[in-house]
Amino acid sequence: MFHDLLMETRSLFGWEVHAYCLMSNHYHLLIHTPLGHLGRAMRHLNGVYTQRFNRSVKTDGPLFRGRYKAILVDADHYLLQVSRYIHRNPLEGGQPQWMQAPLWTSYPAYIGKKKKPEWLSTSRILEMTGNGNRVRLYRRYVEEGADEETARFYSKERLSPVLGGERFIAEIERFIHKQALSREIAEVRQVREIPSVNEIKRVCAEYFELSSGQLRASRRGSFGLARNIAIYMCRAVGGYGLREIGNEFGSLGYAGVAKAVGRLKMKIKTDRNISRHLLKIKEILETKNKLS
Repeated sequence: MFHDLLMETRSLFGWEVHAYCLMSNHYHLLIHTPLGHLGRAMRHLNGVYTQRFNRSVKTDGPLFRGRYKAILVDADHYLLQVSRYIHRNPLEGGQPQWMQAPLWTSYPAYIGKKKKPEWLSTSRILEMTGNGNRVRLYRRYVEEGADEETARFYSKERLSPVLGGERFIAEIERFIHKQALSREIAEVRQVREIPSVNEIKRVCAEYFELSSGQLRASRRGSFGLARNIAIYMCRAVGGYGLREIGNEFGSLGYAGVAKAVGRLKMKIKTDRNISRHLLKIKEILETKNKLS
């Protein structure tokens, strides 16, 4: 069912599907989107699959938890490595038998164990293995194990939306600036590595000459303002979720975090001092974390 829908999505939105891996509770796709429309295409893939799955097992409700994670890959330098990481996912996940099963991964099509489906593009990745028997070279490459750099990248709790070298990242940054893309978009904020919640709290505490413990406590006056600014920065600069932020500020609930952010947004419109504080704290964080 998923394969059929993947083929359908490819046809509708002009995708090139280079690799896939289906696991018991998630999946990986390595795709090229020359026509764009990634958001629309993923809504179609996940939405229609959820409908068809629910209908097949006579249930209802959401199937996927949260939004998909998109990572822009520097194809010239990382495409081959990412394909290996995806194809080794069943092995690393404790299901090595799935690695050779075409229903679960595209790996068998790469190494000649299964006829390649029409909708799967393998030539670009195989060409990167060098001269000679590319199928054999690719199989040897995958069996060597994931390289340390790629494994370290995917092991992070919060993945960067870009996998590439400094030059590639700089090109993406220039594109973002040229297109004036909103920094409200999480992926735009995260082109450079984002600061942790603890780092944001520490910088805010130092800026207002408070302790981290004082920021956690709910108080009025200057303490309360500093706390709300720290919460706001965790949301606006870090892009962290409401639950994650709330846990770091004295078990503050979803509604509490949302209200704190909303109150500060209203004050920004009338109090220039708050805007000045936010700008200075952001500059400190950018200096420390090399954010763009």
